[in-house]
Amino acid sequence: MGERKVTNKYYPPDFDPLIIPKRENWRAPGKQIKIRFMLPMSIQCQTCGEYMYRGKKFNARKEDMYGPDSDYLGIRKYRFYIRCVSCCAEVCMRTDPKNSDYVVERGASRNFEPWKQESELNKKIQELRAEKDEADTMTNLESRTKESKREMEVLDALQEIQDMNNRSAKVDTAAILEERARREQEAADKAIKDELEKVQDQFKGRVKRLESGSSDSEARRKRRAANSIFAKTKHKAEGSMEAGGVKETNEKTDTSPFVVPKVA
Repeated sequence: MGERKVTNKYYPPDFDPLIIPKRENWRAPGKQIKIRFMLPMSIQCQTCGEYMYRGKKFNARKEDMYGPDSDYLGIRKYRFYIRCVSCCAEVCMRTDPKNSDYVVERGASRNFEPWKQESELNKKIQELRAEKDEADTMTNLESRTKESKREMEVLDALQEIQDMNNRSAKVDTAAILEERARREQEAADKAIKDELEKVQDQFKGRVKRLESGSSDSEARRKRRAANSIFAKTKHKAEGSMEAGGVKETNEKTDTSPFVVPKVA
């Protein structure tokens, strides 16, 4: 069975790669490509007044800008063309690398954005403050002093962060883990030792009680055996036997023919 997904193709003997048409360069002036584009800001169509909000997707045409205003500090600018969703009027916008934003060139107007107004206001305030500092020498000196103080604080904070990073870099993780394992092992051994000592103390006290109890029980057993009926009967029998033996001995002594009576 032949290979279904071939990696090589057949080239005839008279193949000439020069006769293959070359692909057009889409970066050439006036060339456009189709892309999927998402609105970076909310706009209003100037033809029908339709609002198109930020994040809406379009099939747009993209082209490179050429001319004296085609780049900013080596960053190329691009132009996009979209159509209104209501009246299909063309809207054109381009990139603005200087402000990291987009600029609507024609066909629509940008909606009011409070954060943009705030940033512009802050920029104007900074410009006015700079002009005032340049005009007034004392104010300029004070601002420079504050700026130098702020820079020193920033440098001190940065130095502290670097010192903390250096201390963290010198820490040996393996040594810390070994030390922790050793401490845990010592704590476990100490706990086992304490438990064994506690058990031994309890066992010694129990043995003492058993010994005292065994001696008491032995003395009690002896007293019980001495006071038993069998012991009393045996004791009486032994006493009677001893008394009878003395009497018989006396009688035999008196009546024996071999015994010579002593003469007084």
